[in-house]
Amino acid sequence: MGCSWSLVAVHWTDAFDSENGWVDVHEYSPEPTHVVSVGFLWPDKLKGYICLTGSYMPDEAAEPRSVGMVLHIPEGMVNKIVMLGEPNWTTLVT
Repeated sequence: MGCSWSLVAVHWTDAFDSENGWVDVHEYSPEPTHVVSVGFLWPDKLKGYICLTGSYMPDEAAEPRSVGMVLHIPEGMVNKIVMLGEPNWTTLVT
């Protein structure tokens, strides 16, 4: 049984700054940074943000009580969200 939260890929534009030091205003050419983050969508956690978690405990899969690697992406920076569907869970046998 997997986590009840949706597994998604969030495409977003990250905040960025210039290199440190003096920047020539005529030569400076900023370029947006495109990022893709994959995780479980934590619904309704923080208003104005898309919240993802990268880890959960499978014993709590129906309703997670503990999560790890939480990421909060401002909604205004999100370009698209792609639903990845239910993961194909397999057990490794050694």
